[in-house]
Amino acid sequence: MTPRTPRFQRRNYGSGHGYTLDGHKIPGVTTIIGKTLDKPALVGWAANTTARYAVENWAHLSAVDPIARYEELSRARFNTVKKAADQGTRIHAMAEQIALGHEVEVPDEISLQVEAAARFLDRWGLETVATEFPVCHTEYRYAGTGDLLVRSDRFGLSLMDWKTGKGVYDDFALQQAAYRYADLMLAETPQAGPRGGRKPSLWAEEPMPQVDSVLIAHVTGDTVDLHPIHAGRDVFDVFLYLLEVYEAWIRRTGWEFRDADTYAPTIGAAIYPEQDLTREGFPNE
Repeated sequence: MTPRTPRFQRRNYGSGHGYTLDGHKIPGVTTIIGKTLDKPALVGWAANTTARYAVENWAHLSAVDPIARYEELSRARFNTVKKAADQGTRIHAMAEQIALGHEVEVPDEISLQVEAAARFLDRWGLETVATEFPVCHTEYRYAGTGDLLVRSDRFGLSLMDWKTGKGVYDDFALQQAAYRYADLMLAETPQAGPRGGRKPSLWAEEPMPQVDSVLIAHVTGDTVDLHPIHAGRDVFDVFLYLLEVYEAWIRRTGWEFRDADTYAPTIGAAIYPEQDLTREGFPNE
């Protein structure tokens, strides 16, 4: 019998990915939080990052023409984020392989962090249940990808996320609560090829298991700090508020949705003095 195609799917697009449910695109958890949750500290960070880049590269910037100088400075903060994100992705990938019990060849530039992750998993006796598992909520129609499900005597079944940035922040709880209270997950079954290679994995839908605890494993240099996270129903309710804002406002007014059926901006075209106020069809509100 041919396996039934899951109604929930994650598809990779280059360096990104997207989710569909019943053939329709649904938003990701990190997109929802990023589009709706204000982060004023990022404004100061962006200014400081650009200023630091200018000071550290003053001689080089002084030698190029003003347009090139402007473009390089405008990209500085994005390049900084990309570099950190690329390193974080590599650490995540290595930590995932170690959690699955695989041997890895670790590049020197991230060896401290990866070795710290390996020691951490051994120290806490964490049994890996699933890694990089897509989840979705079929009623609220959102999706995401969890880092780890692990089991231990101390914490029970835990939803755990690797973090490699500078800190652990409260909005992480929103992300994890959204994953925790999803009702569907995809379980991966690797497929061996005819000559020992690997074919694309099979993915099967399963109910999202009930989680006993939520943990953040914060990789900081040569150690890992383990943080328990409160990601209960009350935090999930806050995420649902953000989801409502995303669906009712961001999808209505966001420029990236200008070709979607949901796009209905509240600001109309100027009607004075460019247009005749006496014409038929003048808005009468």
